[in-house]
Amino acid sequence: MVDQQAYLVKLLKKVTNDYLSECTPVILYDTFTELYDNLLLEKLLTNFPFAYIHGQITDNYELKVKTTLDKKAQSSCVSYILFMKDVMRSKDVIGEQNCNKVIVVARSSQWRVIEFLSHKESQNFVNLLVIVKSGQVVPQNEESPYILYTHKLYVDAIGSSKPDVLTTWMKGKFTRHVNLFPKKMVYGFSGHRFLVAVSHQPPFIVNKGRNENGDNIYEGIELRLIEMLAKRFNFTTDYKEAPDADVMGSGEAVAQMVQKRKANLGLGGLYITQDRIDRIAISQWHSQDCAVFISLTSTALPRYRAIMGPFHWTVWLAVTIIYMLAIFPLTFSYKLTLKGLITNPEEMENMFWYVFGTFTNCFTFSGTEAWNKSDKFTTRILIGFYWLFSIIITACYTGSIIAFVTIPIYPAVVDTVRQLLDGRYQIGTLDKGGWPHLFANSSDEGTEKLLRHLDLVPDVESGLRNTTKSFIWNYAFLGSRAQLDYIVRTNFTTKSKRSILHISEDCLAPFNIGVGYPKNSIYSEILDVGILLALQAGILNKLKADVEWDMMRTATGRLLAASSKVGGIKALSYEDRALNLDDTQGMFLLLGAGFLVGAGVLMSEWLGGCFMFCKGKKRNDSVSSIESNPRSYEGRTPREKLNSIQYVRMRNRLDSTIDLEQNFDYEVPRAKRVQMKKQESNGENHVNCVVHEVADSHSSGGSKDSDDDDFNEEINKIFEEVFGEKNVDSDSSHEEVTDTCDKENVIETTT
Repeated sequence: MVDQQAYLVKLLKKVTNDYLSECTPVILYDTFTELYDNLLLEKLLTNFPFAYIHGQITDNYELKVKTTLDKKAQSSCVSYILFMKDVMRSKDVIGEQNCNKVIVVARSSQWRVIEFLSHKESQNFVNLLVIVKSGQVVPQNEESPYILYTHKLYVDAIGSSKPDVLTTWMKGKFTRHVNLFPKKMVYGFSGHRFLVAVSHQPPFIVNKGRNENGDNIYEGIELRLIEMLAKRFNFTTDYKEAPDADVMGSGEAVAQMVQKRKANLGLGGLYITQDRIDRIAISQWHSQDCAVFISLTSTALPRYRAIMGPFHWTVWLAVTIIYMLAIFPLTFSYKLTLKGLITNPEEMENMFWYVFGTFTNCFTFSGTEAWNKSDKFTTRILIGFYWLFSIIITACYTGSIIAFVTIPIYPAVVDTVRQLLDGRYQIGTLDKGGWPHLFANSSDEGTEKLLRHLDLVPDVESGLRNTTKSFIWNYAFLGSRAQLDYIVRTNFTTKSKRSILHISEDCLAPFNIGVGYPKNSIYSEILDVGILLALQAGILNKLKADVEWDMMRTATGRLLAASSKVGGIKALSYEDRALNLDDTQGMFLLLGAGFLVGAGVLMSEWLGGCFMFCKGKKRNDSVSSIESNPRSYEGRTPREKLNSIQYVRMRNRLDSTIDLEQNFDYEVPRAKRVQMKKQESNGENHVNCVVHEVADSHSSGGSKDSDDDDFNEEINKIFEEVFGEKNVDSDSSHEEVTDTCDKENVIETTT
């Protein structure tokens, strides 16, 4: 009698050696096999070619070692060998298996196996091999053959499957040599319809509204990718809007719908995060995105800064120092001394205009003392090199300022976390989609400090509105780079070079984007291969470019497809045109600044003249008030300045006494002054004081100084005796007294 069990063990070990060597075999057997076919298990597990895991299936088709097996299946690659009396319950034991290889040794009839392979239950396994004993009657001294089955998936539009006979194990060998685990769904899905959950997440999925039938119209990168895969793998799609996207966010709403198996695919810019991987299956990534900041900035510096634009501040500083220091060698080479600059500071002004005229080439300085007319060889050499230097600097400036006036200069923009911290920016982000918690455990100190107090907004449009309308505090919005770029380029247009939104170049955190599937879906591997091929072939880049061309706009608001610009998207469109006031405002502002400075100097001079006039008038009023007060004659009246009070009063009272303008050479004899002193001592009421400055050009200088000293001494004595105080300002105001007395010559003081 032939040992049928050894015959089957030989088949299983051969299949294990040929196909299960890459993964750990897991051998599971039900109660029927353990009780009635225990010798089979003993022979199989003895000298098994690989390390294995085995376990028992209960009567309820559950595993006694389920926890250990689940951990092993999640951490490494496994394959299954099942001994089942009822093959229909295979899914209840190991669940859906879209990648792992499954071998089922059926203890039921051949017809039951065919029914199982045609049933929906078999579609939970992709790499399936069913071994069943043939119902053919054979002699007792011969082995019963075993038939090896698999199935074909998606043979029609409703997703049916049918059994497929691979080979037969007879007389210790296969009747034909084929791959026992062939690739499935090679020719696609036979027009099967996939339900696709979508949510508005531009540019991956864009809801463009409804058509005439009331159906939503979708566009975007992921939609075009799925449509391309649908043509390649022969399936159709039916798009369904994910509910509660406004509450949970687009990605989370789609993921929840896929997790509940209400959709076969999920599209909506799904970030591949650990939380989503635990709940759903995500495809090979097809796009990359990152979290960035968007802030308000400028695309060009103001035009008035174009005047300083051609040179860096260090160049301006060096040129200024050179021009100012050039004054000294030029002056010294001409006059061989610098005394002229010290004694005559106005020469510095002449030097300034010479330097200014040299640089601007507007005019030249040619005064009587101009050193550029010098016949000295040294001065000419210095001036020659000085002019050569000025010509080069002027040519560089005039040649560069044209570009700075016509083409805007891009200022520094906010691109890093440090710049946001230094600028004290308020950060806003969405209150859903996981954004408030994506960076909760950040190890970067700057990021943790920046995102400590987030401003949560309901949608991206609100965040952009806060960014553009922020006044007191700087505001930046944290979001998806792809989404922000799409919204700004489709809904925000500007013709101003002063105000525009800037998306930071640095990524706060990168993310990969994939397509969502239900866990262990059998079609995920096929679609992953298609996505990977499209990515490697550059087709995804083509799809992204097509979406930009058809849906995004230029800075002027026109669609790219309708724009004649070449070379991609630019921040601003430049065109040939004449320079306007906005372009040349720097020159006018410079001229206006000069006029303002001149007006300020003129106002200062005018106010200074008015001040001196009012000051003199105030003194006259204070002097005249003395005459109207009769009590002022009873005692001595203190004076602040004798030379500015008494002289004016005396001059007004004695205008008709003596006309000194007719005779400037009149001298007061010494005898007359003695007589005046005696009259004062005798108590006379009137004292005549004649003041005269000797102006005789023929008199000697020594006698003149002596007479002046005697004259000053006599005047001080008279004032001390008459007014009771000494003229302390006689020395400092001698020139003023002398000038006054030259014009009046005679002063009469009434006591």
